[in-house]
Amino acid sequence: MRYCYDMYSYLIFVHKDLTEEYFLQKAGVVDGYAKELFMRIYKSLMAESEDVSHLYETFYKTEYSSFPEFIEKYYYLDKKYVDEIMVYLGNNPQLKLYDYNSLSVGENFDDFICSETVYERFQQLLLMEK
Repeated sequence: MRYCYDMYSYLIFVHKDLTEEYFLQKAGVVDGYAKELFMRIYKSLMAESEDVSHLYETFYKTEYSSFPEFIEKYYYLDKKYVDEIMVYLGNNPQLKLYDYNSLSVGENFDDFICSETVYERFQQLLLMEK
């Protein structure tokens, strides 16, 4: 589940305990090009992504009266999406919301990780569901 708020910029859910080692192991890569590719994908997803809650608490808490208001106004999201995000976070305390810019590390894996054939699998990896 991702929420696009700008070109190549998304809010995504990620499990708090996700590590590169777990990501690679569950992706089933052992060595060679596949391992390198999935390491680059993980770094693309996590290296420059920001924990939205931390961003709010550290820099914007005085500007916005609540975390949901921050998400709505800072990221220009419709209230219905903010409500979805808050319900999902409330029901899944093991998850964090991250601000992800798919071009932040100079590579764009969007077409690959969001394709019909692998999108669900990447969601499972990020949420540590399998």
